[in-house]
Amino acid sequence: EVRIFDENISATVADDLIVWKPHVAGFTCVTAALAPACRLAARLKESLKDALVIVGGPHLSAVPVETIRDNPVIDFGFSGEAEKSLPVFLRGWFREGNRDASFLSSVPGLVWRSGPKLTHNRAAAFLSDEELDALPFPAWHLLPMERIFSKATHGLFSRGERIMPVMTTRGCPNFCGFCCRVMGFQFRKTNLERVLLEIQWLWHHWKVDEIYFEDDTFTQDPERAHALLDAIIGLRLPILVKFANGLRADKVDRPLLEKMRRAGVYWIGFGIESGSPYTQKLMHKNLDLDLAARNVALAKGMGFKVGSNCIIGYPGETRDSIRESVNYFLRLGLDSMAVVTCVPFPGTTAWQVCQQNGWLTERARHYENYWFEVFKVSPLIETPYLSAKDLSRAIFWTYVRFYFLNLRRTLLVASMLLRKWRGEWRHLAPARWMRLLRNGSVARERG
Repeated sequence: EVRIFDENISATVADDLIVWKPHVAGFTCVTAALAPACRLAARLKESLKDALVIVGGPHLSAVPVETIRDNPVIDFGFSGEAEKSLPVFLRGWFREGNRDASFLSSVPGLVWRSGPKLTHNRAAAFLSDEELDALPFPAWHLLPMERIFSKATHGLFSRGERIMPVMTTRGCPNFCGFCCRVMGFQFRKTNLERVLLEIQWLWHHWKVDEIYFEDDTFTQDPERAHALLDAIIGLRLPILVKFANGLRADKVDRPLLEKMRRAGVYWIGFGIESGSPYTQKLMHKNLDLDLAARNVALAKGMGFKVGSNCIIGYPGETRDSIRESVNYFLRLGLDSMAVVTCVPFPGTTAWQVCQQNGWLTERARHYENYWFEVFKVSPLIETPYLSAKDLSRAIFWTYVRFYFLNLRRTLLVASMLLRKWRGEWRHLAPARWMRLLRNGSVARERG
């Protein structure tokens, strides 16, 4: 039996997990989730000392040996894509009783202990296109879907009430210095027929009315992007489409955007990251900023809502380059913009540069701080060119200039926030709804 516990939608995950008494507890961890996962695992082991704790995900894939070395509560780690290696391990460990070093050393990507020694097996090759096609659809039936629908969102704007993600490709051949790139450089893609079957399944089984494409680089193969949009148009389903994870702003054109409109796309996020040519080079992003600006204007002129990301404080950035970048974004006429400080995730080029130069702050010593804060910015990077206070001030005033000194954006954001809050309140139990009324806001209740 398999169950999924999600702390994002349940405050009783620890108690529920202990009551269920699992033989194996597996945790998928981004960097900020590692410490909470280990605390939960330690609590589990207090009650079930024989339970096996396994960790995988982006953080362990970036620093596999360090993760197991520094967290003795973890029994085994899996680096890279583990769709094939995890079943091999579980079958060998439980069904066949293979627990010796010869078996453990044969499991691709496994990180394990042999006495005081730590071993990291060579990771398996990334899944091929054919292997991606053979994977089953996500096991959404193991989650409380109605509660998921009440919370599912990526970004500020959404129109659907029952939103689900779809990923049609893996890997990215670009070299952006802030990206973990846990799925590798090789661009791999699922068969279009399988993508369409998944969309139809989401519609018929879950009554989904909006899809977020979460591909790292959807337009990397323009011919495939056109073919997929044509196929979605041909489905004639009443489903909205959003490119929530962002598109390269120099890899779209009018014909592609026209197909996106016909396919139900209403919002496009462009991954611009910086409006300064100097910082673009530091990031190894190497985006044509003039072409990006023209494509933003083109998309706006065609009726799309358009957003972008703005990273402030990439290692080596200066006050002048921040000023140049912010002014560039303010000229674009965007509908939304996520302004974040650079988070130097382990394994990234940004992290390596900071390590080499001693630019990580005291907060950067604690992985729980490795997430994107908006209203309480605490930078993890401080350089001779920019202090942590400079970064916090720059992000605050960029938000003020972008949103609060522009009436159109202020009203647009207010309407979307009200819509989201109405959705959350609609799914609250009566007792909690009354507590929220008494406290005055959803935010205070969560705090």
